Amino acid sequence: RKIATRPIFMSSMVQCPVIATAYDPKEQILILTANGKSLEPQKDVLLNSCGFDVEEDRFLIYGCQDVPGFDAVARGEAVPLDVVQPGIVKMTLDIIKKNPRIAGILLECTELPPYADALRAATGLAVWDAITGADFYINAYKDNPRFGLNDWQAEWDGVQDEYQFGQELIEADRRELVNKVDNKKPGAAPKTKSKAKSKAAMEKIKKQLIKQQAPSLGVVRLDYNYPPAYGDIDCPGSYDYDVIYRCVPGLTFEMAQSGKMTFAVQKEFEAAIKYLEGKGVSGITGDCGFMMAFQPLARDIAKVPVFMSSMVQSPMISVAFDKYDKILILTANSMTLQPQKEILLSQCGFDVDDDRFIIVGCQDVPGFDAVAKGTKVDVEKVTPGICDLVADLLSKQPSIRAILMECTELPPYSDALRATTGLPVWDAITCADFFVSCRKDNPRFGLNQWQNDWDGVVEEYTLGQNLTDSQRSLARFVR
Repeated sequence: RKIATRPIFMSSMVQCPVIATAYDPKEQILILTANGKSLEPQKDVLLNSCGFDVEEDRFLIYGCQDVPGFDAVARGEAVPLDVVQPGIVKMTLDIIKKNPRIAGILLECTELPPYADALRAATGLAVWDAITGADFYINAYKDNPRFGLNDWQAEWDGVQDEYQFGQELIEADRRELVNKVDNKKPGAAPKTKSKAKSKAAMEKIKKQLIKQQAPSLGVVRLDYNYPPAYGDIDCPGSYDYDVIYRCVPGLTFEMAQSGKMTFAVQKEFEAAIKYLEGKGVSGITGDCGFMMAFQPLARDIAKVPVFMSSMVQSPMISVAFDKYDKILILTANSMTLQPQKEILLSQCGFDVDDDRFIIVGCQDVPGFDAVAKGTKVDVEKVTPGICDLVADLLSKQPSIRAILMECTELPPYSDALRATTGLPVWDAITCADFFVSCRKDNPRFGLNQWQNDWDGVVEEYTLGQNLTDSQRSLARFVR
């Protein structure tokens, strides 16, 4: 991190703080490693760099060293996936049976992602690994084709270049390698033969699985109606998966800002969380950053990950940069985060007063006042002002290495900032994508065809459409 200006994430364990934030403290997170003792020597590094305490009983650490066929990892041989996959699934199901408070799974070892899909399918739980971690950081640089500035970035050609160990080294450096370069062709490592019964076991797992619905996102909405732009968290077209909205009658912006709900509104909030979970959503968020104050309540009810503000990403962003690098936080108003100081510190580990974070409001950007007025924002008009604001900040603060959009109405400008600054930009949509991805079939590897594909149909939503007549009568937006 001292050398690089780009994000550094040397282990999938950097995801720990974000995962932990999304679950109730009483719930446990299963950490699967190559060997059950592998994290102990890294205790201090993990605590200082990831905020992960090896000895905290909330995290259950299990090794896969006794799974039949997985010993190939220790020997440096090709792993027989069809042999190992049923064993990984069985071991995990046995662990969950003995520890029913397990709510999520993190695969620490970089050779475990091939089994992530099988675990998602068999357990119904969120599974994170080295690939979800890499995707989180890469997506912050990536053009979002659904909204914002388009055609500013060349598309990936889809071609993966083959890599052979040591190929990037000069001959003198190759001679210094402890593990000498084998000139055999890639993939020529000795392979363990798969037994017929192991293939049958794998097919048995597939047959036992009922094809699951495509992952979806649940969004708790304020009792506040406005025309959302593409990229806004309240626009269904902002996502490439289904999104289900549920308004909380009586939960106004002012109430959310205060961080306290009346008894009646709290009951409606609890009903909204239950409604969304009942619809089978993969994670739950809110359409206002002030809802972070209600994160503990929502987590207490839900069994799926809860992330009521894009600020939950802040520890995973900050851990990827040097302590002297700065991170720009863009908000609707520069004073937005101050009232949330205590909740952000306790729930996200984010300190409003830490000078490493530069908090800047967009309230003076021409056209952005439409957000405060609750009227339609002219994204095309506002975009240049957002870019100029950030460009001016970068000229004064050249050590800014990343940008986090706190406000749920700021993602429409993320692509423009990625294009003009070259910096990674995270927002409410990257946050939702991160949590949905941990429940999503990865088509590139692992178990496939266990989950229905998203049909690509974006369903329009009218505020209050999921409310009963009695609930609608309590809503401010109706009046």
